[in-house]
Amino acid sequence: MNELISFGGGVNSVALVILLVREDWRGPIVFADTGCEWPDTYCYMQMFEAVWLKPRGMEIVRLGGEYRAQGHGRDRRSLVDYCTDYACTPFAGTRWCTQGWKTDVINHWAAVAGIETQIIGIAADEAHRQKGRNCPLIERGIDRAGCANIIMAESLPVPHKSGCYICPFQRVGQWQELWQRYPDLYARAEDLERLASARRGKKTVLLADGVHTLADMRHKFEAQLPLFDTADYESYRPCICTL
Repeated sequence: MNELISFGGGVNSVALVILLVREDWRGPIVFADTGCEWPDTYCYMQMFEAVWLKPRGMEIVRLGGEYRAQGHGRDRRSLVDYCTDYACTPFAGTRWCTQGWKTDVINHWAAVAGIETQIIGIAADEAHRQKGRNCPLIERGIDRAGCANIIMAESLPVPHKSGCYICPFQRVGQWQELWQRYPDLYARAEDLERLASARRGKKTVLLADGVHTLADMRHKFEAQLPLFDTADYESYRPCICTL
């Protein structure tokens, strides 16, 4: 089959895999690992592969540092290590991190494998994100809630929102969850801001508002003061390893 699923490990891509495999689709499921995904994503992938994919003769192809070291991507280093070494942070305006650690990596793998089509797990309520791409969830009108229903119908838990823990597109609620559950990772993200600010000679922030630093946010969290924006706060979900 001359197509692959570009897998992110979140709700949409897990539902996409289930939907297509149910319909007898067989092909590579490819995950570009930045090395700094949320821990929950790694745990869920391990469970999903063992419990659901392998009994069906399938697995997830992981493209991490070893693959990037062969020249099929930007660098062997994880994204967070790269940012630390160069005293920089991911930047929402250019998305160079997505290009270098996700898109380019999967594109290289697909080219070597002779695969022309990538299937993307974008739900119908985010149709604006991937216009012109092969997105079966959009074509079938399946939104995020519908994706969750597909997953639960297989007696599987719904995964945590996927993404890098240093992603500048994270909402305040996600940063708060990171601080509560993975304080060491939150501290590393804080350090990146400090390093980048020192290198550039001006304040550099990861928060989408472009104003507040992660240290500012931590002080708010510690004092239990009102947050800057709680509109899209996602309720706490424990890592699947603990379920």
